[in-house]
Amino acid sequence: MIAVMGMVVLAGAKALQSDTQATRELRGRTFAKRLAQMGLEVARHPAIQMDDGLLHYTSPEGGGYDVKLTTEEARLNINVLLASGDKVLLPRLFGAWGLTPQQSGALNDALRDWIDEDDKSSLNGAEKRDYQKAGFEGLPFNKPFREVDEMLMVRGMDAINIMRPDWREWFTVMGDGRVDVNETRAELIALIANVPIERVTPLLTLRAGKDGAMHTRDDNRLGSPVQVAQLLGVYQPQTVELLTRWIQFAGPIKRLESTGYFGDIRRRLVLIVQNQKAIWRGELPPSSHGS
Repeated sequence: MIAVMGMVVLAGAKALQSDTQATRELRGRTFAKRLAQMGLEVARHPAIQMDDGLLHYTSPEGGGYDVKLTTEEARLNINVLLASGDKVLLPRLFGAWGLTPQQSGALNDALRDWIDEDDKSSLNGAEKRDYQKAGFEGLPFNKPFREVDEMLMVRGMDAINIMRPDWREWFTVMGDGRVDVNETRAELIALIANVPIERVTPLLTLRAGKDGAMHTRDDNRLGSPVQVAQLLGVYQPQTVELLTRWIQFAGPIKRLESTGYFGDIRRRLVLIVQNQKAIWRGELPPSSHGS
């Protein structure tokens, strides 16, 4: 009897401990989300600048939020890229991520087949019959991607998801397709210009200003494809033409990313705004990569 009662007490103690941990985590997730929402509401104010101190907050209880303001055009618009017939940037990107030329070409074709209106497969693409053979009915949708996550349904994207878990940070379905060179990451600039990442350093240095930090008041704004080409040390006409085609300098669609935290729990909320109107809102996994 004593042994049985001891086991019951031990089981009850473990159950109570489990409930306590679950309650603590639920409470942390709730508070982290509320703090992230608070950060978004602060960041939406039209008077807020990128280096405003109000974009960072720490509460006495150990929680807080950090907000990053950027432009949605700091990413590649997958729909515009595919519709343009470009066969350079996507294969180059997938190759840099570890796919072979054959795999890159096949994935590029499959992505293009997803958004075109016919059922004719590209050379190495995938249309209705190919998805049916794999056990997927009703695919592809044969229209532009509505959200970035939809790309994961395309044949071959599973490999990208394994190689680059942060692949969503590189794409958007908004904007006119030109990348905001004043906001985008160094790797994307190197990709478009087809230069080693080290060649982007002078551009980043100029962009960050004297204090060496982005999104502060002394930032310098790049203003022309020729200036970008000179900073990158490229003078080939075809490269300048590619830059002229694919970059811009002030994307009009604003992206607000607010990461709320409470203890070691973090939640990242994203709000995309155009002309002061919210056009997309959602939650994404906390990011460990720069944008």
